[in-house]
Amino acid sequence: MKTRLGVKIGLVACTLFTSAQLKAGSLEFNTLYRSAYFLGRGDTGVATADGHEAIFYNPAGLALGTGIYKETVLLSPSADVSTRTKDLVRQALVEKKNDASTLEGYEGKNVHLGLNNFTGIVFRRFALGGLVSANTNLMLGKDANANGLETLHADAVANRVATLSAAEGFFDQTLLIGTTFKYILRNEAILNVSAADANNIANKLNAGDVKQTRTGMGADLGVMLRPKEWPVSLGLHIENLGTTNLQADETGVASKRLPQIVTLGMAAEKNTKTSSLALLFDFRDALGAVETNVFKRTHLGAEIRFGHFIGLTGGLNQGYPTVGFFTNLYVVRLDVGLMTEEVGSSSGIRPDQRVMFRLMAGF
Repeated sequence: MKTRLGVKIGLVACTLFTSAQLKAGSLEFNTLYRSAYFLGRGDTGVATADGHEAIFYNPAGLALGTGIYKETVLLSPSADVSTRTKDLVRQALVEKKNDASTLEGYEGKNVHLGLNNFTGIVFRRFALGGLVSANTNLMLGKDANANGLETLHADAVANRVATLSAAEGFFDQTLLIGTTFKYILRNEAILNVSAADANNIANKLNAGDVKQTRTGMGADLGVMLRPKEWPVSLGLHIENLGTTNLQADETGVASKRLPQIVTLGMAAEKNTKTSSLALLFDFRDALGAVETNVFKRTHLGAEIRFGHFIGLTGGLNQGYPTVGFFTNLYVVRLDVGLMTEEVGSSSGIRPDQRVMFRLMAGF
């Protein structure tokens, strides 16, 4: 009976994205938004971000182009899911494998589910939008604090974010500067459940020290340098400028600061009448606020686009290959891809292969 409950705990944790995001032992830093399009090309884009992607990757990109209007995003549901998540759900729900070997087969392996949806309107130089995002990670392992018993470690975060962004170009569009102001409402839950205590899962989920709500306001700053005589463009993005302080709604719960993350980017682009090619490089968290391993902070990407309708992407995310495909049919856009995220302390320790998907409707 306890074993069945253990499997169900894992499945329940995978569904907590509606109110929180689960993550195994703080191995993966939670960002507000990750683009399925950018993930397909190694999670790069600081030097080229445009449209609604610029709001989160580099708001300076809102000043790119000409005219007044860029896009309206009605819906953009997106998911990135561990291939192991699919396998676990299939074994537990379809094949009815609820014995001990089912959960033990995932020991030491991260199981991830990430979801987000952005809605908003984007003009040149200005954007207004709302984001709902959540990530779920869980991992089964032996816990020294629980006498070496197998323990399900899980941590969940869900975000509701309102954004307002503005940008401007200077020196004949050579220098672009932008900022995003954001109001964040974040729900968090942390779980450490041993097999011996699995029947108390409901009480643990409802305990005040598990479910926490915090709110706060912050800002991001972006800069792009695009001299017309240069073959490359450069980008700088500062997420959580000066850190973002989230205050707890519950009494007795400490506030939490989201660290300042500095990302440097470089891109080379070549355009023809019918196609375009881009090579990109991003160095995430350049000051080491969260990550200290150089390889985990390194991102390489490439994109080839045919007209405005179809494109292929590829790259390296933290040393692992990525691949993606997108098609844009004016009112509907589809992005799919495959990538690997490192949830260990350095590349090669604990890779988590994930499938990405996004369906966006707008005009």
